[in-house]
Amino acid sequence: MSGVAGSADGAPPPGEAARTWRRTWVGAVVVGVFGATPFFAYFGNLGFALLVGLAGFACLPTLLRRRRPDLGVAILLVLVIWAMASMLWSVAAPPHPDFSRHKAGELTALKLPLELALYGAFAIAALSLPPSTARRATLVLGIGLAAMAAVFMVDAVLQAPLYRAIRTLAHQAPRTDRGLRDLSRASYVLALLFWPAAVRFDSPRLRFVAAALAAATLVGAFVLNADAPVAAFGVATAVFFAVSLLGRPALIALLVGTVLYFAAAPVLIALFDSGQMLHPAPDDVRIQSWAIRLDIWRFAAARIHEHPYLGWGIDAARTFSPYIPLHTHNGAIQLWLELGAVGAGLAALFWSWILVQIDRLEAIDRRLAAAIAAAVSAYLTIGALSFGIWQEWWLALGALTAAVCIALAKARAAEVEIGPDLDGGATAP
Repeated sequence: MSGVAGSADGAPPPGEAARTWRRTWVGAVVVGVFGATPFFAYFGNLGFALLVGLAGFACLPTLLRRRRPDLGVAILLVLVIWAMASMLWSVAAPPHPDFSRHKAGELTALKLPLELALYGAFAIAALSLPPSTARRATLVLGIGLAAMAAVFMVDAVLQAPLYRAIRTLAHQAPRTDRGLRDLSRASYVLALLFWPAAVRFDSPRLRFVAAALAAATLVGAFVLNADAPVAAFGVATAVFFAVSLLGRPALIALLVGTVLYFAAAPVLIALFDSGQMLHPAPDDVRIQSWAIRLDIWRFAAARIHEHPYLGWGIDAARTFSPYIPLHTHNGAIQLWLELGAVGAGLAALFWSWILVQIDRLEAIDRRLAAAIAAAVSAYLTIGALSFGIWQEWWLALGALTAAVCIALAKARAAEVEIGPDLDGGATAP
């Protein structure tokens, strides 16, 4: 008589071989992506779009019977649909776009569904990692980031000779100023993933690695005038210790702050005086950068008040040159400008859902919750100061960060016994 665990001849139960294969395949993909992350962070952050996109495509077959969509995916899907609908009134993509001027690949709304599918597939696939594979993947990532951070710091202090030499060998020699700017983007990845990596090194033998990683990130970013990752690191560190010490009250404060950020950003910017608030010296690049940001935000806030509900349509920020160079350098402002109150509200709802999931973990593993909350705050801080919200590599890096946080939770699951709750019990038989 055969039991429920297998047949009389000891064969595995039906479907077990397929589940084992799926977990092995996803594990190999995740370990590969985590191992490649330091290289892409250092040599070409734009490559994250391709890296995570291919990984998501590779993981798609493993998700067909695995789980039902959750509320977070549904919110993002509604946001994508709203962004596509905004093409009907967008000043950048009118109802009948002239494709001699607007190539299909340049229209953001046409790329968002594919990005949601591929990037989301990679993040969701991480939920199937067994703890042993998750520990291996996060260790590979942590060691790789630490090694890359050391090289990054030395290269930054020496004004990027190694980075420029390698790019020259690849026949992609950048100008001196561009080389420094491109190299500085490694610090964004380091600031974003620092606290998940630090918690992975949460042992007396490995804590020095986390300390060295922090020092290298801050020194390199400061030398290269990359203020946004320094600010993100500071905010993330404050959030980490606040959640570690206070737990739920700190998460509630973060939730309220996040909602206010998306809801009130244009109002807060409009309160600023229309005069020049900063007076940088001609050679003060750092202050000049902040002055330009303030000018962009004030101009965008004025345009938002002209179309507050529906916005100017997806990609509208590109049409306000020279007042807005491609994007607003603030995620909430760009959402308000292009998708109006509806888009900003959906973004606030999505991030609120993320923070509610973190709150669920806080009662079980507060240190894990603190690390994930820190990563969230770092992503939001960088998004509030740099990059366009629709940039493919930045969205891919967000999905990669989600996968890292999920893998970290899986790696700690055996210790705190939270594994069954991580995927909401939605695993298909």
